[in-house]
Amino acid sequence: MIKTLKGKVSLLYLSLVILIAVVGITAAVNLFSLSRAIDGLMISNYKSINAANMMMEAIERQDSAALLYINADTQKGKELFTNNSEVFFKWYNIDSNNITEKGEKDIVNAIKVSYTRYMKLFLDLEEIRSQQGVAKANEYFNTEMSREFTNTKNELRQLSVLNEKAMFKSKAEATKNAQDSMYLVLGISTVAFIGGFAVSRYFTDRFLKPITLLTQTMKMVKAGDLNQVADIFVKDEIGELSAEFNNMTKRLQQYEQSTMGNLLAEKNKSVAIVKCISDPLVFLDTEYRIILLNDAFEKIFNVSEEVLTNKHFLEGIRNGEIFDFISDTFRSGSETEQKIFAVKANCEDYYFNIIVTTVKDNNANLSGIIAVFQNVTHLKELEKIRTDFIATISHEFKTPLTSIVMGTDILSDEGVGNLNDDQRQIIKAIREDSDRLTKLVNDLLELTRIESGKAIFKIKEYAIDDIIECAVKPFYQIAEQQDKTLYFKCDEDMPRVIADFEKITWVLNNLISNALKYTNAGDEISVIASVDKENTMYVTVKDTGLGIPEEYIDNIFEKFVQVKDADFEVRGTGLGLAVVKEIIEAHHGRIWCESRLDVGSSFSFTLNVAGRNKY
Repeated sequence: MIKTLKGKVSLLYLSLVILIAVVGITAAVNLFSLSRAIDGLMISNYKSINAANMMMEAIERQDSAALLYINADTQKGKELFTNNSEVFFKWYNIDSNNITEKGEKDIVNAIKVSYTRYMKLFLDLEEIRSQQGVAKANEYFNTEMSREFTNTKNELRQLSVLNEKAMFKSKAEATKNAQDSMYLVLGISTVAFIGGFAVSRYFTDRFLKPITLLTQTMKMVKAGDLNQVADIFVKDEIGELSAEFNNMTKRLQQYEQSTMGNLLAEKNKSVAIVKCISDPLVFLDTEYRIILLNDAFEKIFNVSEEVLTNKHFLEGIRNGEIFDFISDTFRSGSETEQKIFAVKANCEDYYFNIIVTTVKDNNANLSGIIAVFQNVTHLKELEKIRTDFIATISHEFKTPLTSIVMGTDILSDEGVGNLNDDQRQIIKAIREDSDRLTKLVNDLLELTRIESGKAIFKIKEYAIDDIIECAVKPFYQIAEQQDKTLYFKCDEDMPRVIADFEKITWVLNNLISNALKYTNAGDEISVIASVDKENTMYVTVKDTGLGIPEEYIDNIFEKFVQVKDADFEVRGTGLGLAVVKEIIEAHHGRIWCESRLDVGSSFSFTLNVAGRNKY
């Protein structure tokens, strides 16, 4: 008995090869028989038919030669008669050696007798022509020779008909043999196909049954049931594999028993830590189903972990914006993202700084999501108080500042008396400080309005080159006076952007003003707009000035941040870029800075193209 899987598979293939060989040999034998039948059909009978036709043509030409001999040219007629006689006997000899059918020999002998008489009659015709004249010769030809000529042709026709009938009979037999062969081959092929399929199916099921059972056992072990044992039916390679698998599950079971207690203890400890976190926390799987909630989450959102476990996030927290933020973070593959959301829960208003962290397994594949809802409601309330305070103070500052500015203007114009040089210098310094303080107050008010959501944005579709041209135009003369080059460049056929014309103009004014402050004579300032393949508008203000130290680049857009360096003179309030950032983010764009010392700075921001995003 064959014990190896290789031997069993080889036996199965050998059986199929034998079936194929039987079909092939049967087909070859029948094709050989058919070929022989066709050869007989095409060669023997056709050869006799062709000989009969050639003899008939020869005797017809002899008949014409006899007439030519009588009535026109005796020499040429006799020569033609003799030549065709040779042709006739040539084909007669061929046919007499190719007798294949019953009765064909008698017809061939009759042809010989009749043709011999015909030749003798021609000799008599020669004598009558020379002795009795043309008229007697014609009379003899029309009576005696014509009758024998007709007899010979009739015998030749019988020969041709006999072989034609034999040919048709052979054709019918060949057709029948072909059909019989076809049916035989089809029958054997069908038996071989059904038998081969049955044999292969039987042996395949028999060979694969242990593999199927082993696979099912593996799946149950994979699901955590280590008590499963694979049945061993045979002692081939599959049996050895099943035995080794049973040994492996036994060792896994022993290992699980030794480590399960430690794993459960660690799991309980982790769950206890999560439950004790004061901020709401939720753990999701890759399908956004809830795996774990802590007590703070249940309390604030008035939900139950028992009810929501294995439910989709939106079934528990019906907030599309938060879900979009979590799903976007997960799809992007980012490790951690955070964003502040206003949430209404249990009839109370909360502000949560939601920190989303993706969890990866040992193979660096994403396996889950942790979302911590950091409660910043108190901080938001404090920020609102601070914002209101700054707004109030800024408003209170505006009135006295206006009076100071007006007073300095009156004094500078010597409206209340003449001034000496020292007085003019003091009044000039007061006016400059008043202007700086006025700009600071205006920036504070603008920033407060944007942060509080009270700023009004007039969002429409505009051509970006119109916005840039409006922003750059007031600075041409200043740049020329300072011996600096200022220009802007836009690609052709630029799409329109969705923006507040006045606010984006203010952004560009601030960036160009900063570029003029921190560049020297001979430097270049450019404003460039372009669109990328994703249909996003990029606007860049670039200069070849002093540049920004690396440690300031990351927080340059924060409030009251000013570059403090021995080589830098503070020339602003520290609020302009903060306001710029708030305006760009209110347009759903982003802004960033790239800079190198003594090389220059580049401030870039994005805007949405018309038709791409809706407000």
